[in-house]
Amino acid sequence: MSADSHRLQRQLEVYKGLVEVSALINGITESQELLPAILDVARRVMNAQAASLFLVNAEGHLDLSCQSREGGESGPPPARIVVPRGRGISGWVLEHGQPLLVEDAYADARFYREADKQTGFRTRSILCAPLVRNGKEIGVLQVLNPVGREAFDQGDLSAFEAYGNLAATAIDKLRTIDQRREQQRIEQELNIARDIQASFLPRTLPAHEGVAFAAAYRPAREVGGDFYDVVEMGKDSVFFVIGDVSGKGMPAALLMAQALSTLRLILQPRIAPATVLARWNDMLCGRTIRGMFITALVGRVDCGSCTVELASAGHCHPFLVHRGGGAREIEVPGGPPLGIVPNQAARSLTLALAPGESLVAFTDGLSEAFDAERRILGPEGIAALLSAPLTSAQAVVDALERGEEQYRAGNDPQDDLTILAFGCP
Repeated sequence: MSADSHRLQRQLEVYKGLVEVSALINGITESQELLPAILDVARRVMNAQAASLFLVNAEGHLDLSCQSREGGESGPPPARIVVPRGRGISGWVLEHGQPLLVEDAYADARFYREADKQTGFRTRSILCAPLVRNGKEIGVLQVLNPVGREAFDQGDLSAFEAYGNLAATAIDKLRTIDQRREQQRIEQELNIARDIQASFLPRTLPAHEGVAFAAAYRPAREVGGDFYDVVEMGKDSVFFVIGDVSGKGMPAALLMAQALSTLRLILQPRIAPATVLARWNDMLCGRTIRGMFITALVGRVDCGSCTVELASAGHCHPFLVHRGGGAREIEVPGGPPLGIVPNQAARSLTLALAPGESLVAFTDGLSEAFDAERRILGPEGIAALLSAPLTSAQAVVDALERGEEQYRAGNDPQDDLTILAFGCP
């Protein structure tokens, strides 16, 4: 065969290989299939003894991710091989972002001989191309030792560079698909977690002739650390709790579920809120996640007399909302948050509500809401939101929820928000 015929035959083979890798981009959606296929095509098209794919790792160096040899199966290497950035042929190609032809590997000072020592393979000639997509470094693709020839030539380099561009496109596309799958998986798991967390919160609130409850709950993320509960204990006795786990997201949600489950083991018809907090704290100490803690306000309401006994563990003070408008902060005596120091005694406060009055408790997602200038709402702002006449517990909750949203002025919430109120008609 003449030299021209041989060159045309090689160009035809390369063209077929480029068409084949283009089909791979559209036809393969799994990493374990795509990367070996890229190497097999590269080795076959370039008629080489071996092919290797290095991917950029978190440190910016190159990890040998897949290899293919003549007469063997493509797959991951038996041991991890890392090529430092800037070292060896592949490290040089990554550093400079240029394809490279090395006719005699051992005569080139850039050649990283350690790879041959680790694999037992003898490298003669190398084609190496950077894998870059939209300015983002992906890795390096190389083929080693042309079959039937001593070295690759410049014609091989041009074709291999084009092949590398297509391979980079394929890998980048696959990574995008993987990211979408991972995002969908995370969203699905978060939706499940949100449903599970919601199952710990009361679906309905008790309804009594003497007392009416209302609540609002909004996590800052898909799941959060705020919680509340309202539990009937006999005909005229109702316990309520509102709390806030330090932190946000999944760890806070897990501790929230643990805390509520523990609390329900403690509640009894005649137990005092201060005793509830003391026992609750002792059960949580040593079981919290990575030093997290819980603030909580516990109350026991006598629906017949519309009185409430309150105890606090480092929680926000509630507000007493007057029938004709206006509100005042109720300073509930309390100790440190739950889960920090064992054997803590708690104190309580008993308060009687007049007809038409409401008591409202909340988490710091309300009191520490930020406006556009990063000023917090604070107790004064809460009192201002409660200045107008509010005739029911639901009206109190609605006023605070609406006021907090208006105060943020379109900014995203920085914390979970929970509001719990009860009133005497």
